[in-house]
Amino acid sequence: MDNRYSQPHPRFSLILFALGALVLFQLSGAAVLGQSGSTGTLTGVVQDPNGASLPGVAIVLKNVGTGATRTVSTNEEGRWTMPALPVGTYEITYELAGFKKRVREQVEVEASVPRTLEDKLEVGEVGATINIVEGAALVTPETATTFRQLSAEDLVSVPTSTRSFTQLLSTEAGVNTELSPVLTNGNGNQSPSVNGTRTTSTSLFFNGVDATNITSNEGSLNDNIAPAPETLQEVKLQTSLYDASTGRSGGGNFQLVTKTGSNKFNGTAYYYIQNEKFNANDFFFNKEGIDRPKARRNEGGFTIGGPIVKERFFFFGGYQYTKAITGFVPTARSTSVLPLALGRISGARTAQNLADAFNAENGCTVGVNCLSAADISPVGLR
Repeated sequence: MDNRYSQPHPRFSLILFALGALVLFQLSGAAVLGQSGSTGTLTGVVQDPNGASLPGVAIVLKNVGTGATRTVSTNEEGRWTMPALPVGTYEITYELAGFKKRVREQVEVEASVPRTLEDKLEVGEVGATINIVEGAALVTPETATTFRQLSAEDLVSVPTSTRSFTQLLSTEAGVNTELSPVLTNGNGNQSPSVNGTRTTSTSLFFNGVDATNITSNEGSLNDNIAPAPETLQEVKLQTSLYDASTGRSGGGNFQLVTKTGSNKFNGTAYYYIQNEKFNANDFFFNKEGIDRPKARRNEGGFTIGGPIVKERFFFFGGYQYTKAITGFVPTARSTSVLPLALGRISGARTAQNLADAFNAENGCTVGVNCLSAADISPVGLR
């Protein structure tokens, strides 16, 4: 028999799409504050060439994608902090009278990862500018948290059987998961065990909101949300030494951050096909004369994002359709035994019929322990 999974009626799918678009439709202003699980923090210290602190330095942080800016000034100790920065790439400008302007480019802000920047301003004309190309931090001494992070490029370029982020993170050290069927119906998520903890100790944060599937007061990633990889900006798995802001229990913490709109229109369209016709038949199936089982999964969708008002309001949305068909193939054992027994089930006395099917030689009634001598192995009688 076939085990089919598909989306609801087209009209109902259209309603779901509209509701999903409203949920994923992100309107963001110039200053956006988010949950701690979907934003990062930058701190820094500014000094002169001799190492003396510089107070009053005007600092402007600009999101390269959206053009949104945040401003801050250094305190008496030359230190500054900017919390709740949306994930993305930033350009940071430092200005102070009597010193050359300093510009840091391509500063990456990651979710739940504080980062400290150290800068020194050179004495010179105000009109002079020093540009520094930054990049992602290789080491984060500000936190002892052990984590693995996947970028948007990683999520779409690394192939997986069910296109689930849990499959990619299952390769992390200390993470153990069950084998995932190639054509798992539904979201295809696995429930990982992190550092020996139970699978129900794993938490999931979606844009900073705890979205763990709570069943019988236990958490699990099974049957939880599984956004298409094309809609995700980054996925992070914290495995140990995380702080209380993300710790629901002692297991791992998955943090998903979705993409947002920017000053440029962009989008993707995709369609993935899995079919048993692309696969060779199993050796034992060929031996028994059994054809390849149905294993079909069709998954397609699109994403689109862009500006409503440049550098002010943006939108981003996505839609995905999944249809899976799997087939049950009886083995040789189930063909020779179970159908024989089940075929003799009729009438009210089902148990009696099963007993007759398995012990037709002596006709023992149900509830009576009786075996003929022929049913006992000679080896067992010694």
